[in-house]
Amino acid sequence: MGGVAWQSPSQARSYKKRSEASYPSDEYPSKNDEALFLHHQFFDFRKLANDSFASNLTPPALIDNSNDDGFESLTSSFFGKGLFGDYFAPASWNKSASPGSPIRMVNSQQNIYLSRDMSGSPVHLTLRTNRLSSFQSTSDLETLETDYMHASIRVRARVSGAPGACAGIFTYYSDEQESDIEILTRDDRSIIRATNQPGVDPQGTVIAEASTQVVIPGRGGELNGSWTDWNEYQLDWLPGRSEWFINGVSKLNKTYGVPTEASNFQIKMWSDGGAWTGNMSVGGQATIDLEWIDIVYNTTGDAAEGNCEKVCTVENIANDAVPQVAGAQMVTARIGVVSTSVVGAFWAGFVLLF
Repeated sequence: MGGVAWQSPSQARSYKKRSEASYPSDEYPSKNDEALFLHHQFFDFRKLANDSFASNLTPPALIDNSNDDGFESLTSSFFGKGLFGDYFAPASWNKSASPGSPIRMVNSQQNIYLSRDMSGSPVHLTLRTNRLSSFQSTSDLETLETDYMHASIRVRARVSGAPGACAGIFTYYSDEQESDIEILTRDDRSIIRATNQPGVDPQGTVIAEASTQVVIPGRGGELNGSWTDWNEYQLDWLPGRSEWFINGVSKLNKTYGVPTEASNFQIKMWSDGGAWTGNMSVGGQATIDLEWIDIVYNTTGDAAEGNCEKVCTVENIANDAVPQVAGAQMVTARIGVVSTSVVGAFWAGFVLLF
C-alpha cells in the first residue's frame, strides 16, 4: 500500500505553480525533495467554540508568591490524556537563579489555558508568564514526540504584555541543537527573532549569525506589522537549512546551526531576568495566544526509501480543515505510517489517507 507525502506549506506553493508535465512521473523537483514529510498534525483551537471545554473560559488566577513549586493542576480536562494531552504535555520543571539568569523560573500548568476575547469569538490556547517578587511564573508546552527529524511548523499567534518576556516557538534537543521563532516583549512590536543555537561560543562571545532580527511585513497599507496582531509564523527545519516565514512570506534562510539531532517541539512563555529576555517588573505579565498549530514532519524511523502514491499539501488547511492532494504523480519520498490528525474534533481519531 502506498503512502502519502506531505509538502511543507512553503514548498507547496512552488510545486503548485509548476507544470506536472515538466517532470518525469516518478520524480519530484530535486530542490524540493527535502520538503516532503510523512506525518501531519493540525490542532485547531477555534473549533472548540461550541464544545463543553468552552463552557468556562475565564482565565485562571495569576500565580502568587505562595505557588512557588509549580504543582498546580491542569486548567481543563482538554489538556488530559485522550485529548490534547496525547500530543502535548505541560512542563513542570523549575530553573534556579544564576549570575546570567538572576530570576528563578517556575513552570506552572495553571499558566496554560483555553480562552477567548469575548463571548462568541473564536477560542484560542494561551500560555502566560507573570513576575512575582521572588520568582517568575512561566509556561512550557512540549510534544511527547521527541523524534522529529526535520519539520515544517506553523502557528497563528499573537503576543501581548509587559516588557521582559520571551514567547518561544521552537524545536529542541539541547541548548546547542535548537531552532527558534522568538518574540521578545522588550523589542519593537514589528520585530521577531529567528535563531539557530548556539548563540554564544564557549568563551561567551555572541555568534553574529546565530540570531537575526526579522521585520513583520505590514498589511493593509501599513509599513510593518505587529506581533500584538494575529500573524502566521512558520519555521521550516530542513537538512542543512532553516527558513522562516511570516504570513506566507519567506523572510530568512539560515545555514548556521541547523539542528542535526532528533528533537521535540515546544511553545514557551518565559523570562529569567537575563540579558536575552530582560527583567520583567514585579506585577507584570505577558501572554502568547494561538488559534492553531500545524506541523508536518519526519522522524528518524522514516528512513526507508520508496514510492508515495500522493503528494498532499497543507497550504490552506486552516481554512479547508483537511489536507488536499497536490498532485497525482508518484514521488520518491520516505515511506512509513502516514496519518493526519485534524484537530478541532481530533479526539474522533486519525484520518488515514492512502
